[in-house]
Amino acid sequence: MTYEKKKESDLFQNLTMQKKELNEAKERISEVTKELNVYKNKETELNGKIQELQAGTQKFQAEIQKLQAEIEISKEKVKNLDLLNERIDSLENEKSNLNKKLELKEKKIEELLQDKEILLKEKSDILESKNEILEQVKKKELELQEKEQKLEDLKEKFKQSSSDLLSKTMEIDKLRKKDESLKVQNDLQKSQLKKKEELEKELTGGTRVISSIEDLFEIIKEVLPQAKSSIRLVVPDIQDINKFNLIDTIKEIPNKVRLNIAAKIDDPLGDDLSRELRNYCQLTNYFEKRIIALFVDSSIILIGIFKGMNVIGIYSELLEIIEILKPAIMEPFIKGIKI
Repeated sequence: MTYEKKKESDLFQNLTMQKKELNEAKERISEVTKELNVYKNKETELNGKIQELQAGTQKFQAEIQKLQAEIEISKEKVKNLDLLNERIDSLENEKSNLNKKLELKEKKIEELLQDKEILLKEKSDILESKNEILEQVKKKELELQEKEQKLEDLKEKFKQSSSDLLSKTMEIDKLRKKDESLKVQNDLQKSQLKKKEELEKELTGGTRVISSIEDLFEIIKEVLPQAKSSIRLVVPDIQDINKFNLIDTIKEIPNKVRLNIAAKIDDPLGDDLSRELRNYCQLTNYFEKRIIALFVDSSIILIGIFKGMNVIGIYSELLEIIEILKPAIMEPFIKGIKI
């Protein structure tokens, strides 16, 4: 219950922050819109000035044409060459002045056109920025809707959990009582089973039959760490040490325990595993019979014999059985070649 309330409070705080960010984004859009309107007004003013300058240019060009016409007329009508030259000079000066004014006007028009291009670029950037802000606002609104929906779902779950709390509490009490009863029965059965196993072990010396190679190697991994003085291990092939993950178990055996391993070793000198194992045990190369065997501290014996692809094995701690099977385990170490 406390967790759901805390989660609801966190969602409510996130919702408040999302709404605040949304309002700030809307205020930013309003400011950008105002700036955009200002640029539009400036653009309109510049267009008006450009039109005025273009009209003035046309007027100057008309005057120039008029003056040129007057020059031509004056050349024909005025007989006095001096007066004509003075008039021509005067008209030429006026023409020169008008040309200079025209150049200035054209330069001004170019500057205004450049300003217009800058304003258009700024306008485009502002519109792009506005679109990005609108996208962010839409995204925030969607997130806000999702948070609000989650909040409503949590509220509904909270109401439902409150209504189910009493019935679930009663059900838990019944299950707890039932579990206590089952636990008492289970403890009694475990006690009876333990007594039965102790009795069987006392009668059989822990002797049992194993019918799979995997179980044989599991027993080997279980028994190896129990050794206190000596171990003799026989496997069909040295690579079975890796195949059945025995290498780590072998490395953990204390140095005071004498470990002898007999197995078929195809390349005693070049095999990496053989070189590594020699740091922890005495190796014997044996390949006459395919058996799995383990002899630990003269008190535990395990031997498995292959028949085709199947294997049958026996494990025992009974002294009489150990004495019978011991020669079969010692044979590989006697007939094999030490490395």
